[in-house]
Amino acid sequence: MQTACDTTVNTDVAEVGEAIEKTDSIEATAFYRVDTAQSEVAWIGAKITGQHNGTFQIKEGQLELHDSLLVGGRIVFDMKATQSQDKAIDEESNLKLTTHLRSEDFFDVERYPTAVFEITGVVPFDSTTQTADNTRKYSELKVKNPTHRLTGNLTIKAETKSVTFPARITMAEDKLKAKANFNIDRTKWGLVYRADTSLGNQTIYPEVNIDLDIVAKPVPAEQAVE
Repeated sequence: MQTACDTTVNTDVAEVGEAIEKTDSIEATAFYRVDTAQSEVAWIGAKITGQHNGTFQIKEGQLELHDSLLVGGRIVFDMKATQSQDKAIDEESNLKLTTHLRSEDFFDVERYPTAVFEITGVVPFDSTTQTADNTRKYSELKVKNPTHRLTGNLTIKAETKSVTFPARITMAEDKLKAKANFNIDRTKWGLVYRADTSLGNQTIYPEVNIDLDIVAKPVPAEQAVE
């Protein structure tokens, strides 16, 4: 349970490291295009005095399979469409926060209009593996019954880091679905605005909660993106 001074989300913590070069590529035998209308990427940012939430918009994406197993893929985010959708504040405040998120203080979307996540590894989930800080954490947002640990290179503002997190990946009705929920340290990508704890109640925590809900549908190989 969160205390009055802890407004962060307790869930899985993504492991962040240096970018990984994908060398042992497995040849894809099937391709799935991300359905941008059915997929959603939501975020929660926390500060000393509360939380704000919103969405990142997927511009395009493709997932690659080999013998029905996910082996690769790439998702591009339209950072110019990043927005606050906090129901706890009014429309004017959401617009102000959205404008600030797109500014140089955060994502600087005029210089960096897209962010990219490229899958570099997918392995079966091992329930004995501890989180990055060697603790077990739980919240209602944490993904139930994860099937895999997903690793990929995430590029934001021209800074690329490897991230690893649990995910539930399923196939049903000719659709691939991927669900994940994790916290990520924004400062690893140079997003340091008000991350200094000496700012007191003006501090914005480094941890940002990311909720991925991806739906992808098969496409013929000739329509796949190289």
